[in-house]
Amino acid sequence: MKTLAFAIIFLMFIVTIENSFAAESTFDLNYDLSPQKIHEGDIFILEIYQTAKNQIILEKIDNIRIESLDNSIVEVLDFVETHEFKNRISLKANIEGSTFLYAFVDGNHPLEIPITVYGNNSPSNLSLDIFPATVKNDENSHVVLTLTLTDSNGIVTQADNDFFVKLSASKSGIIPIENSNLIISKDEFSANKIFTNLNSGITTISAKSNDLESFELLTVDESPEQTIKISVFPKTLSSSNTANGHIVAQLFSDGELIRASKDITIFYEIPLESEEVNSSTDINSLNPSGYFHIKEGFSFGHEIFSIQKGITDSHTITVTSQDPLVVVEETFETLDVEVYGDEEVKFESIDVLADGSRQLVGVIYLEDVNGHPVTADRDIVVPFTSSDDLVSIETTTLHQGYSSALVFGQIGSFVPSTTDIKPQILNSELTSLTIHGFSEDSVSLEIHSVSDSIPKGKTHWIISYLESSNGELFKIPENQKIQISDSSVFKIEEDLIQYYPYFTLIPITAVEEGEEELQFSFDNFETSLMMTSVITEPSSLQLDFSEKLYNGISDIFTIQVLDGSGLPISAENDIAVKIFSSQSSVIDFEKNVIIPKETSFTTFELIPLGSGTTEISLVSEGLPVVTEEIIIGDLTPTIQITSADLIDAGESFLVSILAKQNNAPLRNAHVTWDFDGGITTIADEKTGPTGEAVASIIPTSNESVKIHATINNGPIQSAYASKIVKVNATTVQVLPDEIDDSFKKPDLGGIDPVLILVPALIGGMIFYMKKNKK
Repeated sequence: MKTLAFAIIFLMFIVTIENSFAAESTFDLNYDLSPQKIHEGDIFILEIYQTAKNQIILEKIDNIRIESLDNSIVEVLDFVETHEFKNRISLKANIEGSTFLYAFVDGNHPLEIPITVYGNNSPSNLSLDIFPATVKNDENSHVVLTLTLTDSNGIVTQADNDFFVKLSASKSGIIPIENSNLIISKDEFSANKIFTNLNSGITTISAKSNDLESFELLTVDESPEQTIKISVFPKTLSSSNTANGHIVAQLFSDGELIRASKDITIFYEIPLESEEVNSSTDINSLNPSGYFHIKEGFSFGHEIFSIQKGITDSHTITVTSQDPLVVVEETFETLDVEVYGDEEVKFESIDVLADGSRQLVGVIYLEDVNGHPVTADRDIVVPFTSSDDLVSIETTTLHQGYSSALVFGQIGSFVPSTTDIKPQILNSELTSLTIHGFSEDSVSLEIHSVSDSIPKGKTHWIISYLESSNGELFKIPENQKIQISDSSVFKIEEDLIQYYPYFTLIPITAVEEGEEELQFSFDNFETSLMMTSVITEPSSLQLDFSEKLYNGISDIFTIQVLDGSGLPISAENDIAVKIFSSQSSVIDFEKNVIIPKETSFTTFELIPLGSGTTEISLVSEGLPVVTEEIIIGDLTPTIQITSADLIDAGESFLVSILAKQNNAPLRNAHVTWDFDGGITTIADEKTGPTGEAVASIIPTSNESVKIHATINNGPIQSAYASKIVKVNATTVQVLPDEIDDSFKKPDLGGIDPVLILVPALIGGMIFYMKKNKK
């Protein structure tokens, strides 16, 4: 009974392990594509196989179904029955695009396979770019329209013929684009044009060439509401023969001093309501009415005026302009005094615009201690000092016979941190200027580029500009030339750089293949742009093969030609490729293969000759050498055989084998049993989910039973194991030629299987239990 108990425990152990493994075992679906990068029009191969715990299952999948999410992109053609354990499916890439394939197997989750089909590198999109897309017409008056050809992946591509592009606008009168055309010449990828004379409004710009079309919105903002501020200096004038005053007009918008986008004519008039006090016929020859201009690009205009001799009164000067429509009045006083000398010099400032140009800063004039106007009896030279180096005030001369003079200065392009100035004269006071504009740290250098890649040998125009903190273009300081870092990949023709008030057009030519970060700078500003030079012709080779390769198992190898962007490209001519293997005993390639013209790849099937590692090198004229390491695995399985070492004559006993492949259980392998000195009552013909098979044996010899087990499973190599079990012996003596290195006793929770002796009755029980399991 003891041996019966041991036998039952052993049998339960085997059944429990099998059921447990079967319950927990999940087989994953995996796939390979040949080639890995698919080109429009390709017929390619999809391979589906099973893995368990990262080990490949060496048997084909039954009842697998493959479906395409979008048959217009990828179409399933047929199954190809040419591999031992992979299901091969032939597919066709109809058009460029992205979709999914789905593999369905009963009992498994569907396998989702993303597929991208690349185009033929010919232009498939026309891109329109407008810079800037929003324009303030009172400032920047230039717009750059750029057309670019790209393929289906958004990569710039050269024109295969001349592209005539018609430009049009949805609303006329905003941009002078009527009857405008651009040509992207053959072998070029872009073209641009600059437009001026813009009018306010919003319009959609369209660019059309055959069936390619692109649209962009252009907004030209209306000029903001403008007003004119009038100042009269000094406030009290002498009505002597030589006395004079200054009218200063300044252009404002939303409280900010701005530049005029065109000449503005300012009319002024001083009505003389008082009667002449002095009956002298010596009347001032200057007419107290007239006009002057705020010129385009300036924020101010000025004029000298005088009043009739001998008048003492309060006067109102009326200033008008047509565009903007403004009527402004300003008052001043006149006194009938004629005081000459070099009395106290007064300085009065006005608002100033920091735009890098020469600015009117204010007015100096003479007064006596009573505040009465004084006429200079000599030339009076007044120098100025400034608290900031960015502010430079010109030395001003108040000429003999005049009572006032205008003061000019250079403010710079940015508002300085301190704005104090002071005339270098006796009793002068410190004056803080009111300066409009942006500080230097609120302005940045930016780069606008419609693409970050350039075909080798071609020129691409980029735009550099300054941007203020409010997101608007900032006028580039005069005489500033942009500096660009040296490059081995790109060349900049400095003589061809085009400078505009608010941006700079820079031509960049790709002279070599590669990627580089270009540095741009001028004055205290700097920025960078990463650019790539690409080759749109065959640039490299790629060798594709399965992740797992095995000795004796055929597999597909693909050699594909790629462009500079790493995308498949159809060769215009046959490409000859030489193949070298460092270990031809492991895998032996053909020495020469051809990638046919108008295709991107060639495939061939090889059977590795042995296990090991080899390096494969691909050599083709004009292309870089490609070297890949290939590892070939060994599919020879291993077998462990387990049984009792001693049995009694006439008593049946169990023997089991454990088959493994790459350290993973080898399931469904065919088992061939052979017994010398015994017969079997039942034996498994295949290994189970755990890789095990069991046989029940009754000895017919009184000395020993020789057990032989052979497994074979299609693509794998055969494996063999044997064991000798002694009969009617009281001790165990294993002869040297009877030792089996593959033997390993199973661990049955402390039960030594050598002690298990199974009577003949157990054979029937085994048969009964196996039948129920099935």
